[in-house]
Formats: sequence, C-alpha cells, structure tokens
Amino acid sequence: MKLRDHPNIEWPPSWSAGGETSRRGDDGIMRDVDLIESAKLMLSKELDGKLYFAELQCLNDAFASRLYEKIKLFVGRPMSEVGEIDF
Repeated sequence: MKLRDHPNIEWPPSWSAGGETSRRGDDGIMRDVDLIESAKLMLSKELDGKLYFAELQCLNDAFASRLYEKIKLFVGRPMSEVGEIDF
C-alpha cells in the first residue's frame, strides 16, 4: 500500500512556514525527517525557497519507527516520491 493511501496517515500532511501554510502538499524537496516523540515525526521540505514543516502523528511507536526508517531514505528527493513509498 502506498503511504498516501494508508488509512492511519494523513498524506500529504499540512505544511506551514512562519504562519503561512502551503496547499501544495506533494510539491517541494524533502529536507529532513526526525522522530520527535515516540509516535510523531517532524518533516521539513523546501518549496519556492522557503522551508516548510509538518508533523505526522502515527498510530503507535512501532509504526512511527518503521515509517521514520523508510522516509529518511528520501531526504533530498521530491516529496511526491515520499507519498509513493510502499508501506
């Protein structure tokens, strides 16, 4: 199943930068991903010269850990490819 179709993840996530939101969810380049809580990831992407951030709340710790391991391989790649990850 593609990440974008997974029932436990909101993809694409809601992106924001300094109070500004981006409706172009799958656009841009993945810049970083961090596991910020046991079941939450922080993503960053670059789009039109701005850095945007989004949080992904996961179902549980194990799911978040597996998702983190898969997404971190896409740093530097288009966000559209992240949504295509088989999960």
